Amino acid sequence: MNLKSLKSMKKSGKKITILTCYDASFARLLESVAVDALLVGDSLGMFIKGDANTHNVSLNDMIYHTKAVARGAKSTFIISDLPIHTYETNDLAYKSAMALIDAGADMIKLEGGASLGSIVRHLKTKDIKVCGHIGYMPQSIKDKSSNDIQYALKKTLGTIVEDAKALEKSGADMLVLSSIPEDVAKRITQEISIPTIGFHSGGTCDGEVFILYDLLINSNTSYDLYLNNTSVSNKNSDTKDFLLKFMKNHS
Repeated sequence: MNLKSLKSMKKSGKKITILTCYDASFARLLESVAVDALLVGDSLGMFIKGDANTHNVSLNDMIYHTKAVARGAKSTFIISDLPIHTYETNDLAYKSAMALIDAGADMIKLEGGASLGSIVRHLKTKDIKVCGHIGYMPQSIKDKSSNDIQYALKKTLGTIVEDAKALEKSGADMLVLSSIPEDVAKRITQEISIPTIGFHSGGTCDGEVFILYDLLINSNTSYDLYLNNTSVSNKNSDTKDFLLKFMKNHS
């Protein structure tokens, strides 16, 4: 799988499936079931490090986990997050992005709207593949209370369509739409030519990204703010039940 293949999936109407991954073992497993792409997300701050948010994830953390995923997945397309405070200037963004590319990433992802236009353009002049991320942006919210998230989302929704178009114009190759109303996600998907990847934004995007741990153990670390239901199966407690029975049988 490569970027050209992912873009062709938008044109053909075939849904793109992306899962987060932070280690070689799961990368190997997910590649064996032909997942379209893997996201080494800064969500590892919560799921791996046990923090309350993504704000303490460093570039070194992302390099470490990107290397691990790349060792496990030899042919799957790998997207890696630029963590907070690593892309505030053109030069810093390029240096940080290259560190992740050298670690094994095929594409980097960054959070923000039209204000990131110059950063995206600079990275594209260096032939770096870029995925944008708009809507709920965890790097912008330290307190993850529902009220703070709702306020931040309301603020971004006013310009979100323009932000999506500006990112595409700047050269972004793909765009994550995070926790936005389904009708807005549908409009953006129809009005831009690059693939849109929804996260808790309904089923009208060109694809979806799922938190692996949400699927396996029904984690409550992620938020579904607008939709009454999600794509996550109600059977995701099976893994937890299996582990509990295993431990009981071997204790």
